[in-house]
Amino acid sequence: MTIPSDTFCNPLPLPDIPRRVLRNLPTADFREVSDPEVLYDQGVWYMYPSGGQAFVSRDLAHWDFCPIAIDQPLGYGPSACRCGNRILLTASAFGAQKSPQIFAAPHPLGPFCSLGTPIDRHGKPLELYLDPALFCDDDGRLYLYWGCSTGCPGEVIYGAEMDPANPIQAISDIHTLVRFNGANWWEHYGEHHEHNGYGWDEGISMFKHNGEYYLQYASDGTVFRNYCCSCYRSKVSPLGPFTPPARPMLHAPHGMVSGTGHGGLVNGPNGSVWQFYTCRIARVHPFERRVGMDRVTFDESGEPMVAVTSTPQSVSLGDLGLVPITENKSATASSSQPFAGPNLAVDACTHTCWAPMPDDPAPSLTIDCQEAFAVSALRLIWTDFGLDYDHDQPPEPVRFDIRFYDADNHELTEARLDYRDNAVDHNIEFLTFPPVAARYATVTQDRTHARLHHGITDFTLFAPPQTLPKNPNSK
Repeated sequence: MTIPSDTFCNPLPLPDIPRRVLRNLPTADFREVSDPEVLYDQGVWYMYPSGGQAFVSRDLAHWDFCPIAIDQPLGYGPSACRCGNRILLTASAFGAQKSPQIFAAPHPLGPFCSLGTPIDRHGKPLELYLDPALFCDDDGRLYLYWGCSTGCPGEVIYGAEMDPANPIQAISDIHTLVRFNGANWWEHYGEHHEHNGYGWDEGISMFKHNGEYYLQYASDGTVFRNYCCSCYRSKVSPLGPFTPPARPMLHAPHGMVSGTGHGGLVNGPNGSVWQFYTCRIARVHPFERRVGMDRVTFDESGEPMVAVTSTPQSVSLGDLGLVPITENKSATASSSQPFAGPNLAVDACTHTCWAPMPDDPAPSLTIDCQEAFAVSALRLIWTDFGLDYDHDQPPEPVRFDIRFYDADNHELTEARLDYRDNAVDHNIEFLTFPPVAARYATVTQDRTHARLHHGITDFTLFAPPQTLPKNPNSK
């Protein structure tokens, strides 16, 4: 089959993923991109993840890295909206950003300047300013949401109407919108929701669809596979009253894309709606995360649901019917470090990896799919070894090629994918190509000019399911 040009695969292959936000973590350097909020503005999508940068797309499938022009660092959980003739931006008041602030700019990429610290209607600075969200309604009225609800006294998620002319000034009372609800199993803290009297509700976001307001929040902790999103709904106002959720709208605790929380809804092409979300890597640190996206469906009552995917999807056509054909298949390598063998590149797990020996001049990994498939897409997740931003060891593009072989182990030379001149740093590669009837595939790194040492967390080939010949002795 011909792969449409608007095809993507989760986790998204974003270029130039930046360094972790918190610098004082007692661990090796790593990269993170998480907590995505997406602004659709004048035909372009702007993704704002944690870390003070943006990714920009004109088709939702291909993204460019674009630094934000801003006069100071941003913290976790940014949010942006258009309010009149300017873009407003804010983020959590911890980490890189020490005090609550709202910024304004004439363009989604800046330059942003601080308008000051948001205050309530009596002039008092807002407290518990975690994962804030900005929302400008169709009538131009502006709203701000912030906070965290854990079940502890005084910890809730708030909302207030703000002055569009002076966005740091609240013009309504502060409303309590979300409290930890112990009756909801998905809000219980822990990998298995074992702490039923405590939670971690945060990552608030507001979206309007068909006249209804969807107040989204994330639950149970970003480090867990059960991290998920739910929606409160109101047909009255952005401040409620809200109908509480009966179940999570986004929940994927297993597989290559798990821990799907803290994100937001955005309008897509042709009336579609899309959910962007955080997903888990956690090889070096629990905060090592990436970003995914999937289409949102609404039932007859307006309840949103998201089916999380980890296979090739077309923005316009949906699922392409391609499945992983390499998962837990036989893998061999040119070299391997102890306890990091080639099978760990095909185990559908994001926190393991194949690690070649550091002195291997051309590390290679070969997978046997057991029979020939019509392969037309692949995903590679690289593992960075030796990252050290403070000592001039930043990320670098991986130069590599991929060769395919038929069932008789003859190389299909016309199908070779040559990226030995690659100049783009994609920690995750997603490649599509004309179908090739291959049983074996080998990825080989060209380390001629490499400074870093790379392993592979995931090497997946995608193809339509193969129909096996029928056994004439079977009924």
